Amino acid sequence: MNRARINGAQINEARINEARINGTRILVTGAGGAVGSEFLARLAERSPGARITGVFSTRASADAYLARAPRAVAAALTAEVCDLTDDASTRALADRLGPAPGPGGTVLVHAAANVSWSATPEAAHTGNVLVTRRTADLARGLGNSRFLYVSSAYTALDAGQYRNTYEESKAEAERMLRREYADLDPSVFACSLVVGHSATGAISRFHGIYPLLGLVERYEPPFLPGDRDGLIDIVPVDWVADELCTLTEELASGGAARDVVASAGEAAPPLADLVAAVVTALNRARRAEGRPELPGVPLVPYRRWDFLRRSVDAWKVTEIRLPNRQFLDRLIGIYRPYLENAHARPPLGTTTASPHWGDYVDDAVEYWRAAHARGPARVAPVS
Repeated sequence: MNRARINGAQINEARINEARINGTRILVTGAGGAVGSEFLARLAERSPGARITGVFSTRASADAYLARAPRAVAAALTAEVCDLTDDASTRALADRLGPAPGPGGTVLVHAAANVSWSATPEAAHTGNVLVTRRTADLARGLGNSRFLYVSSAYTALDAGQYRNTYEESKAEAERMLRREYADLDPSVFACSLVVGHSATGAISRFHGIYPLLGLVERYEPPFLPGDRDGLIDIVPVDWVADELCTLTEELASGGAARDVVASAGEAAPPLADLVAAVVTALNRARRAEGRPELPGVPLVPYRRWDFLRRSVDAWKVTEIRLPNRQFLDRLIGIYRPYLENAHARPPLGTTTASPHWGDYVDDAVEYWRAAHARGPARVAPVS
């Protein structure tokens, strides 16, 4: 077959798939999150005729999201309000929506989650297990539905111990879906720690590594604890959104359920290299602003960190500037499991490899820095 016939066949197949996608209702939770908002922006761009419904916890959150959403998303999105922790509210939403017309049915992308690494077991279970159950009930109540669960590459189903309640509750929800909702033929999309867009650095929520950026920029710590050679698996949010779009489009076009792990794998940066790159990016802005540059931030093993931390207090060392002890101990305590052991699932089923971290970290840091320079930023200190 010649190239013209191959290209013609590809174009024809793309048009058939687009027609199927446009005939399918895409129902999305967590539209306002870092992954959810970028996913909808990419979906509206890739499939402009897609019928998208977003589920929000309150009318105020729906209105706030629509006010800041890209024009294409706001035009394509129908907002529904539902308390997904409540069975009656979820059943009422299923009744309002009804079965999707046409053969495409509904693809429900469940991206909502309680992403806090310090949530109580009860809060994590409610946000990540109970809400997932109710959302799966919603998909079942609509009929002719496919279920796509957005999970974390940092949690493993067979692990005996988890680093926090977030990981444990996400794994519990995934096991529950496979065990109790096989009729929905669920697919799982597990992504790594997301940072800003690979070209612009933009992101809608400053979770993950961003609180550590704040620690370095504001308090200029003389050292940080952690395994300097340990890999910190980070990925840009636009790449994650593209991979999530691809899986959603496959399901909307009648494709088989499959799992995807959108992680960097062996391409993830060593912690020491990531910290050095962050300091370099911050210093570039400091030079432009005429501010003193940050010194290097060496990494020390946790045993030495604990000794140095106690010594600063016991010996009243004033030459070493450290932030408020309660804040520092809480932040480092939350991050400690990842700074000591940042194991994540290896990449699986992605259509492309994640961009190299060195190509986007500068932009991610600059976007975060500029957001703080403009005023209070939406920073989650422990997630």
